[in-house]
Amino acid sequence: MARPLRVLLRRALLLSAVLALALMGGFFTLFSYDLEDTLFNRLVAAEAERQLEGHAAELPTGMSTHRGHAALPPALARKLSPSLSRGEYEVATDGAGHFHVAVRPDARGGEPLYVAFRVDAFTSTTGQLGRNAWLMLVSAALALLAATGIAVVVARRVSRPLEQLAAALGEDAPGAEEDEGSVQELGTLRAALRERDARIQRLLERERQFNRDVSHELRTPLAVAQGAVELLERAPPRDAAAFARLRNAVLQMGLLTEGILWLARTPRAGERCELGAVSHEVVALYDGLRQPSVSVVVEAEGPVEAPVSAAVARVLLGNLVKNAFGYTRTGSVQVHVAPGLWRISDTGEGLGNVAPEHAGFGVGLSLVQRLAQRLGWSVTFTPLQPQGTRVELRWA
Repeated sequence: MARPLRVLLRRALLLSAVLALALMGGFFTLFSYDLEDTLFNRLVAAEAERQLEGHAAELPTGMSTHRGHAALPPALARKLSPSLSRGEYEVATDGAGHFHVAVRPDARGGEPLYVAFRVDAFTSTTGQLGRNAWLMLVSAALALLAATGIAVVVARRVSRPLEQLAAALGEDAPGAEEDEGSVQELGTLRAALRERDARIQRLLERERQFNRDVSHELRTPLAVAQGAVELLERAPPRDAAAFARLRNAVLQMGLLTEGILWLARTPRAGERCELGAVSHEVVALYDGLRQPSVSVVVEAEGPVEAPVSAAVARVLLGNLVKNAFGYTRTGSVQVHVAPGLWRISDTGEGLGNVAPEHAGFGVGLSLVQRLAQRLGWSVTFTPLQPQGTRVELRWA
C-alpha cells in the first residue's frame, strides 16, 4: 500500500534519530569503560617502572608488588600464566576482586615483577551510568523531541511542493509558484513538468491542426464524389455491383473524414443519439462486405441513448461492423445494444487467429480506440474460442 511522502520522510528521519542516539549511547558507554581501563593500566605501568628504577615509594591504596609468580595471591596466580610477556593485564578473579596487573620480566633471567592494583573500590563507570540513567533518558527524550520537530518541518517543506504540483496536475491547472526556500530539485522537477506539458500541448495542437487541415481538404473531393454518386443514382449504370461498391466507398470515406475532423474539435455538451437506430443504419451501410453465408442480428434492449452525436456513433460502430463483416466468412455477426453497453460478436478469424498484440492495426480500429478515449468510453477486444471476436464499448 502506497504511503504519503510526508509520512515516509518523518518515519525515516525519526528512525535515523533513534539509531543515531543508540549508537552515540553505545559509543559513550564503551568509551567510558575504555578510558577507565586505560587509566588503571597506566597507573600500574608507572608504578612498575618506578620499582624497576629503584624509586620505590609508598604504594597507592589497593596496589601491591610481587617478585615472582609464586609470590602472587593465589587468586591472581591461578589467573596469570607464569610465562606472560611484558605488559598490562586486566584480571577478574573468582571472588577475590577485580585487578589490573603490570608484568615486567627480569632482563637477567630472575623472577618477574608484578604490580597488582585492586580497582574494585575505584571503578565508577557502571555506578555513574546507573545513577545518571535518568539524565541520559531525559536527554534522549529531548533529542527525540527535537528530531521529531525537525522531521515534521523537513517533511512538510519537501512534500508540500510535491503535493501542490500533484494537485495542479490533477486539476489540469498551472502549478503553484515556487516558495522561498523550497528544495531546489523540486523546483527543477516542476520546471521540467511544465516544459513537458507545454511540449505535449504543442504536439496535440499540431495534431489537431493537421486533422482539421486533412479533413477539410478531403471534404471538397468527397463532396464532389458524393454529388457524382447522386447523379449516377438517377440513371444507374449497367454494372450495379460496381456502382454499389463505389457508393459505399464514398460513404465510408465520408464517415472516416467526419471522425478525424471530430477528433480535432471540442465535444459539444448535450449531444445524444439512439444507438439502436445507428446500429441498423451502419449494418445496412456495410452489408455489401458481408458474405452471403453470414447471418447478422441486431438486438436492442429498448431505445438506448448514448452521450455522443449520431455522426461520431456512425464512425465508432461502423468501423467495428465493417471489421466484423470483413473477417467473418461463415457463421454470424451479432450486435447487442443495452444501457451503457454496445457489443458486437462474430465467428470470423478476427482476434481468434491473430496475436492480441497485433490486433487493431489499421486506421479503422485505431480511430475507434482514439474516439472512445476522447469520449471517456472503454473499449475491449476479446478473442473467442474456437474463433471469433467480441468487442464491447461501455460508457457511464
